[in-house]
Formats: sequence, structure tokens, C-alpha cells
Amino acid sequence: MTTKGRDDVATVIERTLQGGPRVLHIALDASTVPVRLAQEHDREVECLRWPVEPEEPWGPDVGRDTVDDWAQPFLVAPVDVVVVEDVLDDSRDADQFFRTLGTGPLVPGALVVVSGVRDLTGPITSSGFVLESDAAVALDERRHITVARFPSFTTARPQSPEADEASAAEVRRLAHELERTRELLARERATIAREMQSGKDELLAMDRQINDLQERLQRLRHKNVLLRARVAQVSRERDLSHTQVAALEQDLFLARDSRAVRAVASVVERARRRKDGA
Repeated sequence: MTTKGRDDVATVIERTLQGGPRVLHIALDASTVPVRLAQEHDREVECLRWPVEPEEPWGPDVGRDTVDDWAQPFLVAPVDVVVVEDVLDDSRDADQFFRTLGTGPLVPGALVVVSGVRDLTGPITSSGFVLESDAAVALDERRHITVARFPSFTTARPQSPEADEASAAEVRRLAHELERTRELLARERATIAREMQSGKDELLAMDRQINDLQERLQRLRHKNVLLRARVAQVSRERDLSHTQVAALEQDLFLARDSRAVRAVASVVERARRRKDGA
């Protein structure tokens, strides 16, 4: 798609808004793009001046002597969009630039918006990026804006036969490690299977013990019911005995009262007879 007469900044911003909120802006000089992205569109923008000088701050605080020069500018927090303005117009290292960019802050599916006088679709695709359907935009027949996505670097073409051989050696090493990992996984799987079988046996033994305990508990419950019934019967017999004892005590009391009355009557009768005889 070719668009003439459109503002370069507006086009870059429009394409940048197709990505996520975290933006890394790389440029040779100051630009209005990051300011407008932050103020007008609420994007989190981190600016990087290119090329990075040793005395200039960049990304996190990492010593330049401990990190490769190409990788240093990209050691920043993960970003969703990278905007590159005029950085690669005079550089012959565009392929290396994009390859290194992919090893740094880009998240899978990140968007890369490249603006400049050069058409960089070749280096971008050879570095493993996937061009958008309307990736190339020509502005005033002098500037180009290219938009690409970052899936992974598995599609990147090797830079040289040496790199291809190194990649093949790395693939063989990874295949060997994969085979060893599979063997270890098989051993671990067998160990886990044995442990699972042992655990199943232990569970079966525990189930048998639980069944035995449940049977004993059932018998104890039955005995408990019988004992409670016997206790209730004994309690009823005790209450009946208490009732009978109370009745006997009452009868005894009445019997004692009757003898006392008869004794008094006998004394009175004898006294009366004595009186009559006198």
C-alpha cells in the first residue's frame, strides 16, 4: 500500500498504536513521536538515543565491559512495540541489528515499526520477523515505514556458512540433550509408576484395616446397645424393688400402730375391771 503526502510522525504513531502499551523508541535525535505517544495515547515509552555512547545512560545499569556492544542497547524491560527512526539509513548492519533486537526486549507477537529512507523489508524478513499484510508504506517517495511482527527467531536465515554449521552443531547438541532428557523422563516415569503401585498397595492394605476396624466398631456398637438395654432393665427392676420396699415399710408401720392400739386398749380394760371390782 502506497500513501503519499501523509505526515511521517502521524503514520508512525498510527502503526505504533496497533501494538501494546509498552513502547521502546530508538532514534538518532529527539523526536515528537514518544512525546505524543505518552501524552496523547497514554503509552509507556522508553527512549533510546542511537548510537549509545559509553557515558550516556541506557536501559538498566549494566557495565559495558560485561555485555556485548550490540546487545547493550536492548537490555530494557519487555516491550510490546519497538519504533526505529532513521537509525539504519546509513548502517550496513541492519540484519545484525534486527537479530539482536529479537534477543532483547521483544515479547512474542511484539510489533516493530521502522521509519527511514531505506527499504528494510529484506533484513527484517531474513532476521526472522514476519511482515504485516500492509507492512511497506512509502511517504513522498523518499521515506519508508515498515511494520513487522516478532514470532521467534526460528525462521531467521543463517548469516554465513560458519553460522549455519554452528547452528547445525547446536541443533545436534540440543537433539542429544533431548534424547538424554527423554531417557531421564522414561526412568522417572518408571520410578513414578513403581511408587504409584506401592502407594496403591498401601492404600489397599489401609482399606482392609479400615474394614476390620469398621467391623469391630459395629460389634462394639451392638454390644453397647445390649448393655444399654440391660442397664435399662436393671433400672426398672431397681425402681420396682424400691416401690415394694416402700409398701412393706408402710405395712410394717401400720402393723406397729395396731399392736400399740391393742396394748393401750388392754391396759384401759384392766383398769376398768379393777375399778368395778373395788
